Amino acid sequence: MNRALALMLLLGSAAHAQIVRPLGETPGDLGPTSTTTPEKSTGGATSGARFSAFSAGRGGALFAFSQGVDGLVLGAVIGASITAGWRAPLSGAQGLYLGALAGGVTLGALGSLLQHLQPIGLVAAGATSLGLLVGALAGFGVAALLPVGTAVPGLLALVGSQVGGLVPLALSWAAEDLDPSDLAMMGAAALSAFALTGLLNLATGRPLVPAALLLAPAVGMAIGGLIAALTSVPVATIFRYAGLPLGAALALFALVSGAFESVQLGAAVALGGAAITLGVTALVSVATTPAEPQAVSLVPTLVVLPGRGSELSVGPGAVVTF
Repeated sequence: MNRALALMLLLGSAAHAQIVRPLGETPGDLGPTSTTTPEKSTGGATSGARFSAFSAGRGGALFAFSQGVDGLVLGAVIGASITAGWRAPLSGAQGLYLGALAGGVTLGALGSLLQHLQPIGLVAAGATSLGLLVGALAGFGVAALLPVGTAVPGLLALVGSQVGGLVPLALSWAAEDLDPSDLAMMGAAALSAFALTGLLNLATGRPLVPAALLLAPAVGMAIGGLIAALTSVPVATIFRYAGLPLGAALALFALVSGAFESVQLGAAVALGGAAITLGVTALVSVATTPAEPQAVSLVPTLVVLPGRGSELSVGPGAVVTF
């Protein structure tokens, strides 16, 4: 009796286990249970997905912060220059405060709204920050060439910064993000142009030209962006051909100008050191690059050729493919 009862319980448990189905499966589905493999995350923003409730993309916070700082600094410059000759309570210090407040709040709010609506990648936000700085310097450089009033340089710097910051954003508008090598190329080109222009100016022994020094980063960034658009250069290669010569030049300039108390001599030695470092780096890179394998193969074979009449000539031969 006990054995029969135990057997009935086991059969009932087995029958009950067969009719248990996953949640959502219809009772009429007698086929095998289908399993779904969870989709692996790629780490980037998927199509239609927001990065957070505040930002549509990974670089939104950096973009909004950069715009706020740009408005804060250049707003302070514009406010102080406008109220330089005014009396209290709107003297230079109060104008600086009001300009910084107005610029920071305005550009910060606009940047926050834009990054909330449009996904901005992290690399694109970094390129925008670089463009804001380079554009502001270019605006001051243009103002140095023109006989303008006290408030115009700040306004030109503000316009230049927005142009320099929004151009990389416009180029990456339809893409998810820029490649990190693009940002490295633009940054290296801007920094190299600034340093080389200053060293060339000092090496000639002439008075420093502020306009050339301020406009050089914008020209370098534009050239770097053009190179990045035409070809893809790895970050390590950019560091070898831009970072090493620039680092050697700055180190030689500091050592020689301090030891001999001559800025002109230090700049000349720095330029020569940069050229030598660049040449040595190129030679080492070419010497260590593995040669491509030759696509030529030689296979021995037996050659049969017709002879006189019904005779055949047999001899060794080879098949060459290339």
